[in-house]
Formats: sequence, structure tokens, C-alpha cells
Amino acid sequence: MTPWMHRIVDPLLPVDRFSRSDRRIVFIIWAAGVVQGFAQAQAAATLPFTRVGLGLTAGQMSLLLGLSRLAAFAALPLGWLGDHKGRRRPLLWAMTLILVGGTLSGLALEAWHFGLTQSVLRIGTAAMSGLAVVLLAEQVSPTIRAHAIAFYGAAVSLGGGMALMTLPLADGGGQSWRIPHLLIGLGFLLLPFLIRNIPESDVYEHRERHRGKWKDLTTGVFGRRFLIVAVIGFLASAFSAVALAFSTTRMIEGLGMSTGMVVFVALLGGTLGGLGFFVGGHLADSWGRRKTTVLSLLLALGGGLVVYWVDLIPILVIGVMISSFGIFAFVPAGGSHRAELFPTDIRASANTASTSVSLAGSATGLIIGVFTIDRFGLAETVTVLGIAMAAAAFLTLTLPETRGQDLAAVSIEPR
Repeated sequence: MTPWMHRIVDPLLPVDRFSRSDRRIVFIIWAAGVVQGFAQAQAAATLPFTRVGLGLTAGQMSLLLGLSRLAAFAALPLGWLGDHKGRRRPLLWAMTLILVGGTLSGLALEAWHFGLTQSVLRIGTAAMSGLAVVLLAEQVSPTIRAHAIAFYGAAVSLGGGMALMTLPLADGGGQSWRIPHLLIGLGFLLLPFLIRNIPESDVYEHRERHRGKWKDLTTGVFGRRFLIVAVIGFLASAFSAVALAFSTTRMIEGLGMSTGMVVFVALLGGTLGGLGFFVGGHLADSWGRRKTTVLSLLLALGGGLVVYWVDLIPILVIGVMISSFGIFAFVPAGGSHRAELFPTDIRASANTASTSVSLAGSATGLIIGVFTIDRFGLAETVTVLGIAMAAAAFLTLTLPETRGQDLAAVSIEPR
């Protein structure tokens, strides 16, 4: 490889080599992430057709999706079990909830049925997102921790892209909107593989058994950290949930684009933006968690605003790319940061709880949309919510840098 090619490729590569065990756990969680991404993206990807099929306005659909995400707090017991019984079993239960909730959404007869099944799915995604990051962080080498998490994020994104590719199946009128949701059921074929191969965390099994409690997330040093992490996730999700959920609506109903063109724009911008996973992982492992997180949040904000204010398709593609890059880069940087900020005995609880709060933030953004989208407009709503994203970037600077943290060395009582 020539020197100039090496300089181009280097930001996409890990700062250290993956061991055989690193590659194995990354692949297993990657496979689970693809299914998770496909399932959790269907509601947003097919929103224009699902909304019509259920007989809802844009505002009503925003309320339904928002309320379903509040169910994420029901994932907290799975996080508690992750700290008291191990990471493996709660993660498998979370994946099962994702598949059950996502598949049953395609069988919903009424709007409230759809909301209920989406709630089950969101419980699973909240637990899965927290526990998968914890398991990866505890199993892989510290020098490539963020890059390993990037593969999980990339898998979820790939699943989301696959969900978007099923959009034409929903565009057939009548009951066609159900087809993409029912396809989620194919993910049950993966469960036997996950049951056989997902390991228990070595860090968890060899920890000093302090038995962390919920109060450790509300008091002391770790209580302060958790509060900041939770607020960051809440604010960032309030913006990104609305921006992502209504992107297809913006392009189809706002700009009159065909479903084929929407898929092309979203996949082109999202594919190029997908480099953010690996650039973000590289930067987080070499440059630091905090600075990479701040940069990613600001890029997500800027690109998202372009999507909702620009009508020219070439510029819109650039906006999708920049926004996607920022959102994707945030996954390894923010994920590794959250895992490293907390000790083993409350790490699963902290990550699951912060993910639940993030989903509550997305619910809040969508519920706000109920009162503002139909009255003031979609672009205006996204812009106002952008203030929350900027605040999340600022709050990140108040957290300590944790790059290279030995997870086994962090205790309930900070040294």
C-alpha cells in the first residue's frame, strides 16, 4: 500500500490489532446487531405507509411512537439482572423481546395494538443496546474497545439500511405496510446461534462481588456521572428521533420524491456517512472519548438541519451523509465512554438505564412533535429540538476522559 493510500485508509482502521477472541465476540454481537437494526428501524422506515394504514395523522403517529418508547424503562430489570446474574441471559431475553414485538407489529389491527407491540420492541432495544456495549467493552482489548463497539453500531445501521430497502414492499396500498414488519420474524432463525455462542463476560465473572445497588446511580461520584450521561442521551435523542423518524416523510410528502429515490438518497448518504462508525472508533481510541463525542454530536446536528431546510437533492444527500456520519461516530465514542465511566457492579444497570432515558428523550421529542409539527411545521420543530443536541455536546465536556480505562480496576468507591 502506497503512503498516500495508507493515510486515507488509516483513520478507518483500529489503532491496535484484534485478537482471535476479539474477532469472535465482535462477529457474534455484529450478527445480533443486524437483526436489532432491521427490527427497530421498520417503524421509521415505513412510517408514511404505516401511518396511512393505521389511519393516523403525522402528529398522531408521532404521539404513538413517542409513547411506545417510554416503555423502555421496563428494560431496567434486565439491566439489574445483568449486574447480578450476568450479561448473557438478559441480552438473549432482550433479543427475544425485539423479535416478538417487531413481528407482532405487522399483525396489529388497531393503532393501540401497534403501539403496544412497539413498546415490547423498545424494551428489548433498550436492554440490548446497553448490554451489548457492556459485553463488548468487557470482552475486547482496551486499546480497540471503541472500534469494537463501532462494529456493533455498524451492524445496527446495516440492519436499518436493510429495513429501508423493504420500503417498496410497503408501498402497495391496503395491507402492504405489514410486510416489512412481518419480515422481522426471520430473525428468530438467529436465536439458536446466539444461545450457543454468546459468552458470559470475563470481567463480570472475575469481579470483586460488591453487589452494586440502584442508589449507586443516584448518589456520590457515580450518581453525578450517571445524571450527566442520562441528560446527554435524553437531549441528543430528542433531536435525532424526530429528525430520523420523519426523514422519509420529509422526502416523500414534503419534496414529492418517489420511494425509489428516497431509498437511493438515504442509502447513498447513509452508506457514506457509515464511515463515521470506524472513523469515530479510531478517533475515540486514539484522540479521546470526549472530543470525538462532541464533534459527532455537532456534525449530526448540522447535517440534520440541512435535510429539513434544503430542497436540492445533491445538497440533501450531503446533509444525510454529514448527519449520519455524526450519529454513527457517536456510537463508538459515546458507547465506550459510558461503559468506562462506571464500575462492573453497576455497569449494566447504568448503561441500560441511560439507554432507557435516551429512549425517553426520543419519546419526548416525538410527543413535542404532536403539538408542533402540524401547527408550526416539521422543519421548524427539528430546528428547535436542535438546541437540545447542542446542549448535549456542551455537557459532554464536563465528564472525565476515560480512554484506555481498565474496566476491572474501577470500583464502587473511586480510588
